[in-house]
Amino acid sequence: MALGTALIAGELPFEHDFHTALQKAKSQNKEVMMMYSATWCPECNYMKEVVFKNKEVAEYIQKHFIVLSLDIQKDTLPEGFKYIGIPTFFFIDENATEKDRIVGGDKADKFLKNLKEIK
Repeated sequence: MALGTALIAGELPFEHDFHTALQKAKSQNKEVMMMYSATWCPECNYMKEVVFKNKEVAEYIQKHFIVLSLDIQKDTLPEGFKYIGIPTFFFIDENATEKDRIVGGDKADKFLKNLKEIK
């Protein structure tokens, strides 16, 4: 039911703690999709307010990933995950190993295509 409730509300459940996200990923047999963003970043806000509210994108993400959202100015960023711009999406296994990444935002259909190539 939680999946249906979240999708009806149009919101993906975001974690904000690296270790909690890893634990959930391990227990649910998923990867972590860690997003580095900032409140002042237009592309980041577009991803959260438009792309992540797209039904197909939200369903795919909830099926395959635990979403970890970290603000580069407010949150403590985990060591070893360097970035050159935001948004940056890191795809991490339960052992905290980076498997892939997407740099920058995109329209829902293109972002979903990229997600499917990753998972």
